[in-house]
Amino acid sequence: MTLKQIYVNKFKGLVRKERDHEINFHKAEIKKLGIKRENVGRAILNLNGKVLREFFGEYIVRYGRREKFKKTDISVGDVVLVSRGNPLQSDLLGTVIEIGSNHVDVSMENVPKWALNDIRIDLYVNDVTFKRMLNALDKFNSTDNRLIDIILGVDGPKQSKKTEIRFLDHSLNEYQKEAVLEALAARDLYLIHGPPGTGKTRTISEVILQEALRKNKVIATADSNIAVDNILSNISKYESFKIVRIGHPSRISKKLMKYSLQNKITEHPNYNTLKKMKMDLQKNYEVRKSFKRPDPKWRRGMTDDDIIIFSKLNKDIRGVPKETIKKMADWVICSENIVKLKENIQKFEKKLIDDIISTSDVVVATNSMAGSEILEDYKFDVCVIDEGSQSMEPSSLIPIVLSRKLIIAGDHKQLPPTVLSEELELKKTLFERLISENPDFSKILQVQYRMNEKIMEFSNEMFYENKLIAHESVKSHNLLDIVENVSKEDKDIVNKKPLQFINVNGQEKQDSFKSSYNVEEAEKVDEIVSKLRKYEIPVSVITPYDAQVKYISNKLNTDEIEVKSVDGFQGRENEVIVISFVRTDKMGFLKDLRRLNVAVTRARRKLIVVGSKNLLIKDDAYSKFLNCFNDNR
Repeated sequence: MTLKQIYVNKFKGLVRKERDHEINFHKAEIKKLGIKRENVGRAILNLNGKVLREFFGEYIVRYGRREKFKKTDISVGDVVLVSRGNPLQSDLLGTVIEIGSNHVDVSMENVPKWALNDIRIDLYVNDVTFKRMLNALDKFNSTDNRLIDIILGVDGPKQSKKTEIRFLDHSLNEYQKEAVLEALAARDLYLIHGPPGTGKTRTISEVILQEALRKNKVIATADSNIAVDNILSNISKYESFKIVRIGHPSRISKKLMKYSLQNKITEHPNYNTLKKMKMDLQKNYEVRKSFKRPDPKWRRGMTDDDIIIFSKLNKDIRGVPKETIKKMADWVICSENIVKLKENIQKFEKKLIDDIISTSDVVVATNSMAGSEILEDYKFDVCVIDEGSQSMEPSSLIPIVLSRKLIIAGDHKQLPPTVLSEELELKKTLFERLISENPDFSKILQVQYRMNEKIMEFSNEMFYENKLIAHESVKSHNLLDIVENVSKEDKDIVNKKPLQFINVNGQEKQDSFKSSYNVEEAEKVDEIVSKLRKYEIPVSVITPYDAQVKYISNKLNTDEIEVKSVDGFQGRENEVIVISFVRTDKMGFLKDLRRLNVAVTRARRKLIVVGSKNLLIKDDAYSKFLNCFNDNR
């Protein structure tokens, strides 16, 4: 067995294990909790639906009820299982495109009659992504180029001489510009390490456009739709480039819909021809309704050809009246026309799609959508992946197997991809592995534009070898730059200090899912947030535990303040971040220092930490972290 086959077989096994684990997790939870699954935020019950419209070949159904939804983990882009009665007996899946306080809009390929009354929706598994990972591994096995050999570790990357370029984004700093130049000079691989707030997406956006200027065909991807839309938002500022976004319309930002493939089709010069073909198809469907469908009751052993032949004989056959046979023959002929029309529409639409993609400078998609049928016949000169430290290795391979050069941006010092099966090899990303194996083909971005330098201090020393530099625009910024006339009773929170630790000797508890929460900490968070809200200071609350997220959310009782898990807030920021550490007995999740790195690098002007000093000082890393707060600077 070759090294390549060993690699492919290993990851196929891991992908299948993760897929099975995810499916079994949802099925087991649905079975165990029943209607109580709504209480943990992964189901919504007692819904009635109505079809709002047809949208790019799918039906948009609005499911709603009078009673407001409880806090839910179901969000835009999620795959949901639609059911009536026992969810595990349904196979009807849809994609959430909008969610309100008491309604959720779901995009579905078809809508059975039963699917509109007394409905339940459950957060479920996107099986398509797993199938595309397995397909990418098959393509990896049959592909031979230097990039594949580099991934396997049997060859190393090479670099050409750096060339002078005219930067499109003139505000890039020296580290970002150097990363761009080195990425362009790389023949097959380059890795951009972007710690929090250092502008890695802006940097790779410049790389993407510079590669396009060199007439290279570029595919730009990330694991999530939000990250993909961030890339698209950056590169679409330069209107001279032809860009197309591949993906389900429900998962694309409304502001960026004009770049979607579906919208590009409607703008194509030959779209009217396609539109007319589709109208003809619809007319044929309408006409067919007036004819007699040859059900078994009337067929009586006759094939479609028999029906047409017998209709010409103009007489009763096998006890079926001649008029009925003629109507069945008309139905058969009309159905044959429908089949031909559908084939012609499919061929014509593919021509339009091929024309759009082949003339585009940059194709933008999620990793998963890069493996869709739309792109299966395409090859790219360059693949650029953002948020590479959030992609499982088989997910990254989906766009990579279409390309001959790879540029990845990420930060392996933050949280790895979510892996339910806890397979450690899936948590170690391709980005992390390649940057370790090829340090000479990587660059760390060193200037950060988010945090006050004192907020940055701990992470800089612990994770980034003190290489980070706070930009002058953020180096000393604090709350009093944006707030005036603070009352005396609020100055304990609304002040100039960028770091504040509040010791709470609370009691740690667990919910029925063994997730921890802390009532006393939640009460302190409520008090802190109330003071910040008086001055309309943007604030978010994060915590490592889902139970604490729910408890604090209920305590605050408002949609205006975002309360998230640390994992759910990765990639985000706010002026003030309040962290509730929860634990008082054992460290638990807190032992994952990458989770700590994410948590403490979200704040711009102020970081407020609520926790048990007695527990935290027992851990060396957290003890160092608390030292940053010693003088409440």
